[in-house]
Amino acid sequence: MKSNILKYTTLLLTLTGFVNCESKSQLATSKNNKSLLWEITGNELQKPAYIYGTMHLMCKQDAVLSDNLKKIIRDVDEIYFEIDMDDLGQLLSGFSMGTMKNDTTLNELYSSEEFERILHFFESHGMGMQLQMFQKMQPMLISALVYQAILPCSAADGIELNIMQVAHDYKKEIKGLETAAFQASALESISYTTQAKELLYSIDNLDSTEAESEKMMALYKEQDLEKLLDFSLKTDGGTTSDVQDVMINQRNKSWVEKFPDISKNKSLLIAVGAGHLGGQAGVLNLLKEKGYQLRPVEN
Repeated sequence: MKSNILKYTTLLLTLTGFVNCESKSQLATSKNNKSLLWEITGNELQKPAYIYGTMHLMCKQDAVLSDNLKKIIRDVDEIYFEIDMDDLGQLLSGFSMGTMKNDTTLNELYSSEEFERILHFFESHGMGMQLQMFQKMQPMLISALVYQAILPCSAADGIELNIMQVAHDYKKEIKGLETAAFQASALESISYTTQAKELLYSIDNLDSTEAESEKMMALYKEQDLEKLLDFSLKTDGGTTSDVQDVMINQRNKSWVEKFPDISKNKSLLIAVGAGHLGGQAGVLNLLKEKGYQLRPVEN
């Protein structure tokens, strides 16, 4: 059951003793301002905090943590993910809330021909049983399985899980900026019809979905947050502005509002999806608007 919950957590994330942090002299600044790892100071912070842009699903060989990131994990007081990935009870609650209401099943959202195309995709990729397992899950969660299927590798991983392992090694407390149940409930504000359209779009346009996924990974490796955001907005052919607002913008605002309280008298590492960091409505810019200073750290 726990393996299923961890799989669900990966889907949901697609749409975590007191010592001093490393000083600036020990953490080199990124020379070109391109980085997934940023230091937050100023605005009465007593200790620096750090924010890192993750990718929830990628090939195992690419999910590698830099030395600077490992040092930060070692030296901060707490680690924050989007959700508390250490809380099995919370994950179970999110798993339950991720199911569609009124016993709705995936096949009910499509014509017989459309559902046949979806079924063929999952069966041809050896994931027919997974589709059956998640028949009652909201379609946007199932969409993550499409991206898992087209990864150019046999072993998938996520940055969050590797950060969590290092955090466990150093006995760090792990917390969440929001609950799994909240993430699942946020999807409820997006109609099942809209979600179903996005899932079908990714399958019907598989060649472009694969090409876009490869480009996204390349930009992630370049650590260019602005290009990553721009590319994502230009290529998400099935995504509406309403979905963008619910899943990205509103949550960014909520996290920044919580930051002064969670960072009081302690140092943090916040690890959230890289798509949340860049842009005018991104977490980095919102923190700057609140008076914090942001510095890219070599990663």
